[in-house]
Amino acid sequence: MTDAIRSNRARASQVVPSASVATQMQNARRPQALQRAHQRQARVAVAWLLLAGLFLLLSGTVRAAPLPTTAAADDANLFEPIRTVVQHPRCMNCHVADGVPRQYDDSRPHAQNVHGGDKGFGVPGLQCSTCHQTTNAHEAAGPNAPPGAPNWHLAPKEMVWVDVTPRDICLRLRDPKTNGGKSPKELLHHFAEDPLVAWGWAPGGNRSVPPLTQDETAAAVEKWLDAGAPCPKA
Repeated sequence: MTDAIRSNRARASQVVPSASVATQMQNARRPQALQRAHQRQARVAVAWLLLAGLFLLLSGTVRAAPLPTTAAADDANLFEPIRTVVQHPRCMNCHVADGVPRQYDDSRPHAQNVHGGDKGFGVPGLQCSTCHQTTNAHEAAGPNAPPGAPNWHLAPKEMVWVDVTPRDICLRLRDPKTNGGKSPKELLHHFAEDPLVAWGWAPGGNRSVPPLTQDETAAAVEKWLDAGAPCPKA
């Protein structure tokens, strides 16, 4: 073999890597590419999480924070839809000042001299749960048979909806001292998800229901709270 041939082969071996060397080089680069791809995916995921958290924070800011101490004027009439619900007999009949629950659509005093007692659950020997079970009585018992829902009781005496003005109701609803200690978020939950409140839209028998659905009522409460819970002038 001449020196020229040996020289050409040496140069070729230096310039063109063998198949095994090329494969090794590709394998070495693959983990780096995968690592960069994973890093990009992680950055995208973090960005989406931050955006989602920001959205949740902004959407719940008003309801999570306390309401303004002084109620603004309700120039947009936001409270009126809520008032039509809470002063409907299905709600109002249990929001009394004298401890005597009301009945029927004419809000007559409860028969049998029923009284809510100190805590609204009845008196010894005649608790509300004696007649009012966790569900409505079977329809076979008649249209005026005792209705029922979980935790049946009168509302706190501070939350009176009978013979009071819309402004009175509004001020009491927005104040934790007179709404059962509820924050704006808890107040919305009360209207939207409380089982006893939900009974008002499924009272059984021939009882009427409030003018708004429960979903519409919850939406009205949310809109009112987001506006700072303004109140009517009277």
